[in-house]
Amino acid sequence: MNMDDVAPAASPATRSAPPWRRPVSRRAVLATGAAGAGAAALAVLWKGNDLSQILNRVQDLTRANQGALSDPRVRAGHLLRRAGFGGTAAEIDRFAAMTTRAMTQAALDYQQTSNAALDGQLPTLDLTSAKGPNAGAIQAWWLQRMVQTARPLEEKMTLFWHGLLTSGLDKAGPAQMYVQNELYRKMALANFDDLLKAVSKDPAMMVYLDTETNRKGKPNENYARELMELFTTGIGHYTEDDVRESARSFTGWTLQGGPQLRYTTQSAFIPRFFDSGQKTFMGKTGNFTGDDIVEMLVPLRATAERLTGRLFSFFAYPNPEPEIVRQLADTFQQSHYNVGAVVREIFSLDAFYSAKAYRALVKSPAELTAQTLRATGGDARGYLAAANAMAPMGQLLFYPPNVAGWPAGTSWINSSTLLNRINFANAAARRGAASAPAQTVDQLTANLIDGKVTSETRDGLHAFATAHPDDHAGLLFMVLSTPEFQLN
Repeated sequence: MNMDDVAPAASPATRSAPPWRRPVSRRAVLATGAAGAGAAALAVLWKGNDLSQILNRVQDLTRANQGALSDPRVRAGHLLRRAGFGGTAAEIDRFAAMTTRAMTQAALDYQQTSNAALDGQLPTLDLTSAKGPNAGAIQAWWLQRMVQTARPLEEKMTLFWHGLLTSGLDKAGPAQMYVQNELYRKMALANFDDLLKAVSKDPAMMVYLDTETNRKGKPNENYARELMELFTTGIGHYTEDDVRESARSFTGWTLQGGPQLRYTTQSAFIPRFFDSGQKTFMGKTGNFTGDDIVEMLVPLRATAERLTGRLFSFFAYPNPEPEIVRQLADTFQQSHYNVGAVVREIFSLDAFYSAKAYRALVKSPAELTAQTLRATGGDARGYLAAANAMAPMGQLLFYPPNVAGWPAGTSWINSSTLLNRINFANAAARRGAASAPAQTVDQLTANLIDGKVTSETRDGLHAFATAHPDDHAGLLFMVLSTPEFQLN
């Protein structure tokens, strides 16, 4: 689709909606940044008909900038984007003064960093009432955590687990999703077998994949199947008999809390619901429990390679080379399935700081929204609106499209989602203008996009700055709207 295509005119009802909720054309979006020159400048930034080609061009040109990641400040910015949600100028400078090993240590050893400032600003969510908090409350709560946390990798790993060990509000209740989110945060870098044992008894997961209805004599196979297909080995490493016997092993656990089980946040083991008969799973026979199944699945090489490949693709670049996967799988197995050890290894690899890794990932809406709010100044009153603004970008927290989670890569960018990304950047830049100090093109690009931009981007930004020297919010909006900022 040509990016100059115009959307239908907004109705009076839509015009009263927040700026990022209005259906607007590309030219209309640009005009809200600044009339005339702003539209012309951003037209230069996104010149072309195929959005994936534009992003690929930016990736190719920035990778062609030989030695970009040999610059300590670029390396620091790269790590802070991948291990979190971007860094401030001061954070980038602090990390740039460290060795690679020290940067990795600082990112991973987040438990030594106090999050008291964030805890003091987060809203209190009532989990004691019958229904608990609503969906908007937990979405805003989590987005605020991403923006204001002093421990960004903790939130980034929570986002990873939310996309892999998936549950959603289409079946589970908000309080249950909140409890699951806290579980992923607590066990973000823990041993994978411990995390899987915990999540198999997690109320949100039990509702989402029907473990709650799994009973002796009437096994429900949903969780048992996804445990192998999506969470551990992947297709091709188990049989239908393994699915059936695994489901029998996970019987016994249930939720207690009346007829509306999507509101209860406690699970319990009821012996009479458990199938205590002999089961045969992957060639072994015994009176297996769900924990036993996990302990047989996690050590498998297929699990090690699948999980570590997912982690590398999340943090570095898609489709890692077989030798990288082998190395990471070895680390996973030798560390007794410790996720923290694998993440540390990823951040230490030359491949993580290679030209292939630089800007190889498209920001998910969660990453884009959090980084935009960090750049413009998050407002506690605006987190709910910002969380809602993610929906037309293609990702609404706690509402994954299915049990496989969200797709990634260039699927995040199309003519509709890009307009919503730009609308959100404009609204955030305008809202944060009063508290943000004025910055030049060079300062903004250095802190937000490493100062590594295409000639088209640089020309477009300077054209805007020349035509509108006093529109500091508009210039910030322009930088946040560049193809480079869409990439991680």
